[in-house]
Amino acid sequence: MRDRGVATRYAQALLDTSRKAGLLEGVAESYAAVAQVFDQKPELARFLEGPQVADREKEQLLDNLFDRKIEPVLLHFFHLLLAKGRIEHLSDIQSAFQTLVEIDRGYMRARVVTAVPLPGDLERDLVDRLASLTGKRITLRKRVDPSVIGGVCVSMGDQVIDGTIQTNLTKMRAQLSAADVRRVAEPSGD
Repeated sequence: MRDRGVATRYAQALLDTSRKAGLLEGVAESYAAVAQVFDQKPELARFLEGPQVADREKEQLLDNLFDRKIEPVLLHFFHLLLAKGRIEHLSDIQSAFQTLVEIDRGYMRARVVTAVPLPGDLERDLVDRLASLTGKRITLRKRVDPSVIGGVCVSMGDQVIDGTIQTNLTKMRAQLSAADVRRVAEPSGD
């Protein structure tokens, strides 16, 4: 992410504007669709970010691609990003916007790292426990990382619950290396 602060500020402004206009759901759906287009066609992002093309041509491209296909508020927002020289943050803003929309809807995103994919019953149990802990509806972002060896690491906002074997081994290694080890005199053979 280039600048999380910039992305969050613009995402919050878009959320506020969309909510006031009563278009939050439509803008959220439109932005998700636009993000898919840019994921499938990365050359579009490069074109918009490139300094060799005039902003007017970039605006025309956005209009041709998205006019009458996305919420006008969102298209205007993209024009604003071009005018402010912030179009390179488009993807980061979408990610921040999606998070803010989830929060607005009462959801909390939890990032879960495991050594192997979680079976469905354990995943549901984890979601239920996190929901009861936070009082929010939970959406999981799962990642498999064999280096954690086993267990689970959950990140929600600024909280981390790390129950991975790798972390426990690291802690144990630190404790053992910090331990005061002394040689005990051997008993004499009297």
